[in-house]
Amino acid sequence: MSALLEQYKQHAERPHGQALSLPFGAYTQSEALALEHERVFKQDWIFVCSELELPNAGDYFALTLADEPIVILRGSDGVVRALSNVCRHRGTPILDDGFGHINKYMTCPYHAWAYNHEGELAAIPYNNVIAVDKGAHQLHHFHLQSWHSLLFVHCGTPECTLEEKLQGLDEYVTPFDLDNFDKGRPGESEHWSCNWKLAMENAMESYHLFKVHESTLETITPTKQAYYLAGCSEWAVTGGASSASQGFVANLLLDKNNPTHSHYLLISLPPSFVGILSYGTFGWLSAYPTSASHTLIRPGTIGRAKYLKESRSGTSFTKAFFAEDQYICERVQKGMRASHGQGGPLVDMERVVVNFHQYLSSRLFNSQPSEFYEDPQGLEIWG
Repeated sequence: MSALLEQYKQHAERPHGQALSLPFGAYTQSEALALEHERVFKQDWIFVCSELELPNAGDYFALTLADEPIVILRGSDGVVRALSNVCRHRGTPILDDGFGHINKYMTCPYHAWAYNHEGELAAIPYNNVIAVDKGAHQLHHFHLQSWHSLLFVHCGTPECTLEEKLQGLDEYVTPFDLDNFDKGRPGESEHWSCNWKLAMENAMESYHLFKVHESTLETITPTKQAYYLAGCSEWAVTGGASSASQGFVANLLLDKNNPTHSHYLLISLPPSFVGILSYGTFGWLSAYPTSASHTLIRPGTIGRAKYLKESRSGTSFTKAFFAEDQYICERVQKGMRASHGQGGPLVDMERVVVNFHQYLSSRLFNSQPSEFYEDPQGLEIWG
């Protein structure tokens, strides 16, 4: 193991109370990213999109995950599948990344081999003179599982189900009645000049809100009212008091004594999903590395249609705090190239970042993470 990876391991596996920031090279060196590609993004359940963002047959979301082109497609039979987005002829990506719709066939832009919604090779040009065994040239199917309409893909051979990975999490989100959310709204993808881990660490902790988001998030989800609720290396839940408006009519109906009406939960699902769950809406940021120092950021929201319409998600408010996050993450990335600098201790308000680091250590270096922890003070606040 190289000196960088050894230091990465030593920092990432530290428990809360002894935890340190990761070595700067973990955010800049291709050696670290290559290991993360191989042992994290190709060997775990990775969030891709919500079923509610693909309401109709033929709707799809295509992305490149650790160099693997994948398309999530709702078929004519209503089933959502994860298919390889690479033509079985010469390896050309078939669909462009992002959301879209196909009517009957996915058609390769190179030689027009066409695949149906199930990934079967349905037609090729000049088939009267070209003999191709269509059954032997179907698109590869990836494992795909859903958690409250959120879809996770696995590019390898799963060692556990998604349900097993997220065991215990439902206890905290059930009061929000996620299964009655009925509408999805994709956000506009962005490219940030920072390592994917910086984007994730920033998204999951509330310690920075008072400074980075002084005129945006801090006004409705103040730092001093944030708390840790429960978590482990596989998932973590933090929360906070929220004064975000849900619209005049909605506010008249809200019970302020119900924590789901006056608090939000921040759901962190490593490696690449952080979601803000509030009454009626669930918005998220997902991060996918495109290089050691560049990340694709994909936001989205699901919710009850009436609350989704009235929420601030997708408005200028959301764009404003996303711009603030992008600025600070890109600024931190510049510091990661310092040759005479090193990070310091992670404070109590960054316990969720410790969870994330232990997740990375468990996957990359087979380290044993700390046991599940439920914070008594957080539970008392949550009620």
